[in-house]
Amino acid sequence: MRQLFVFRLIYRTLFLFPLLLFVSPLIVEADTFALRMDERQEGTSLYYHELLISALALNGHTLKVINKGDLPQKRLVIMFEKGDLDIIWLLKSKERNEKYIDINIDLTNGMMGQRVLFIPPYAINEYAHIKTIEDFRKSQKVGAFGANWFDEEVWKENNLPYRIIDGDWGSIYNRLLHIKPEMTDRLFHYFSRSVTEVVQEAKHYPKLAIEPYLLFKYDRDFHFYIRKENKHLKPILEQALRKAKETGLMGRLIQKHFGKQLQSLKLENRVLLQLTTPQ
Repeated sequence: MRQLFVFRLIYRTLFLFPLLLFVSPLIVEADTFALRMDERQEGTSLYYHELLISALALNGHTLKVINKGDLPQKRLVIMFEKGDLDIIWLLKSKERNEKYIDINIDLTNGMMGQRVLFIPPYAINEYAHIKTIEDFRKSQKVGAFGANWFDEEVWKENNLPYRIIDGDWGSIYNRLLHIKPEMTDRLFHYFSRSVTEVVQEAKHYPKLAIEPYLLFKYDRDFHFYIRKENKHLKPILEQALRKAKETGLMGRLIQKHFGKQLQSLKLENRVLLQLTTPQ
């Protein structure tokens, strides 16, 4: 009887263990994590994946990233809220901090709040005279943003005109391509992107121009967010990312992934337009 009991116990353990791994992909074993994350087509996700893997490694953890593909932001957030993604990176906001668990470490040393503009190539000279926020406001240039973006709050706070493109915000690139100079009633004139995004994205939209004169800046950065069910991971992730910042690992990875892009934008030669950041 005792041998039969031991056999049944071993059988149940072997049968249930893979099921537990399937149901809960977050922790595979004591110091190993498997996190489901999205993978951006333009390549910007590579930095966030490597940062998380390397930061956890500093603290003795091994992270396996399970890529869930290139997802539009609206779908990405839906999948995250449904539990199909374990961690996402978004601009920090009060609303998101209330809905999700904020891993309270800035991920790009503030570069997500440094913005340059995608514009139609013929419009480059229309920005050459702008030296102040008031000059830009008087130009009546209209920006385009996706729905529920923090940029909307920033532009509203600074009394700058904008339009919201609901649905797939990726359509903004193609819409800009089809705006002609003779269109006096242009729906919008530019698309604001961070200095860590714009060069990579320009490779996919070579007919658009990166506006060369201006650098907009507001005080906000990307943060990782996890779902409230996984709040036990918050101290582990914050400790790892804080150590990555303090040891210079984050700075080295920023240089590795974005250094050439930042150099090509010649940020030091641009007119800095400091924006008021809403609370």
